[in-house]
Amino acid sequence: MRAARPSASARFPGLALCALLFLTSCGRGAFVPVPAALPPGEAWVNHLSRDLAPFWLRPEALGSPAGAFPTFRCDDGTLVQPDLPCGELLVAGPWVSSQLGKEFTRMRSRQTFFYGVAFHLTGEEKYLALAKAGVDHFRAYALDRTNRSAVSWWKDGVARPPVEARNSQDLAYANLGLAFYAYLTRDPEVLADALLLYDGIFERYDDRTLGLLRWAAGGVGGETARVELVAQLDQVNAYALLLASVAPEPHRTKLRTDLARIARILIDRFWSEEMGLFRGSLHDPLESGPGSRHTDFGHTIKALWMIERTGAILGDGKLSSWARERMPKVFTRAYLPRHGCWASGVRRDGSLEAGVTWWIAAELDQAAATLALSDRRYTGYLEKTYACWLDRLVDRENGEVWSWIDLDDPARRGAKQHLWKNGYHSAEHALVSYLTSQELHGRPATLHFAFATTPPLEELRPYFFSGEPTSAEEGGLESRPDLRRVTVSFLRLR
Repeated sequence: MRAARPSASARFPGLALCALLFLTSCGRGAFVPVPAALPPGEAWVNHLSRDLAPFWLRPEALGSPAGAFPTFRCDDGTLVQPDLPCGELLVAGPWVSSQLGKEFTRMRSRQTFFYGVAFHLTGEEKYLALAKAGVDHFRAYALDRTNRSAVSWWKDGVARPPVEARNSQDLAYANLGLAFYAYLTRDPEVLADALLLYDGIFERYDDRTLGLLRWAAGGVGGETARVELVAQLDQVNAYALLLASVAPEPHRTKLRTDLARIARILIDRFWSEEMGLFRGSLHDPLESGPGSRHTDFGHTIKALWMIERTGAILGDGKLSSWARERMPKVFTRAYLPRHGCWASGVRRDGSLEAGVTWWIAAELDQAAATLALSDRRYTGYLEKTYACWLDRLVDRENGEVWSWIDLDDPARRGAKQHLWKNGYHSAEHALVSYLTSQELHGRPATLHFAFATTPPLEELRPYFFSGEPTSAEEGGLESRPDLRRVTVSFLRLR
């Protein structure tokens, strides 16, 4: 058991200042964010190393063989016993407990992403080795090169489901680990496989008649009729934005064209100006309003952030502005002044779903931090919501963050690893918080890459941002003599 640590406000004095001016009315009130002091970026590197990584460095997390990362683990990090599952996975509900015994490719890919980000931020070789183990296992066992697809999950060692029954969201996240490793190393074989999977997704699921990406190309029941926000959106954040900055031609142009088109699909087909939210699905009119599946603050702010970042990488100011104009209203609705946390969404009756969901809090922080690069008022939210993340969501005993917390009853909290919870969002949150905090402090953001041949510095980007590389240092890697560690510092992130 680890020793108890002081609160975020004690560790980072800037977080003790009152950053928001509250105009209280009827309990909730209006508020105006004002600029606040944030902890330096290094605090987020320490957060990853101290708070997150121990959970993902336990022997049980690594799989057998290494890279076959388990989908389910108990909150203390131990493996799930099939005959007596840990209580937290049973309490999570049938949507979790009914899937015990399956191993999901998307979760192995997310864990690969975690290790890639950990190397990116720390330069520690153990993380690069684990990221490579995840990539190698995926390429050897999950990648279906014949069909330009990937296995979705295994049960009892059998790969499932058939090719036509795989869905486009699963395939997007299957590509996450490959795409990040390709960005991190420029490994030509890994990049080629990530592009192969991208080509297969768009060949099979891009329906030009419908004018969007389908959820499923085959399968049973109503699967093929589903029109899902995530079938479009998750192609962007999982791999397309990263690959668009590292892929050679003609793929680079194709990726950018597809990114622009997805942005227009999200705006024209899924956005509701009346609700101020993106609709999670379109195939069932009764399930497309507030409180319906995926119609929440998380998917909405993620879509706005991805549209804004797409506009940034494409140099399309109108696209970025469209998203930036709508983000503030989402922050206003989602922010919980009494707790300094982000709500998850709006219920069918219009009330707030005030429990904190880890990935939604991460996406709201990441979008606010992006806007703060050009408007420091958004640090007023972050001063409070960063403290909420560090003080309320982190499991200080065993590492990682809870999937969900009840702000009024701290004992009620969600499991830390299951079929939709892994290290992806917590790692991305640490990375984006580090990058943006360094820029807000006027300090260079330093990232570690691993290249066989170092690309021109001007071709390197700090994740989803642009920045000016100011220095680069090269050194050897003991465990990878075929690669060089290239440490690059970036300024003027936008």
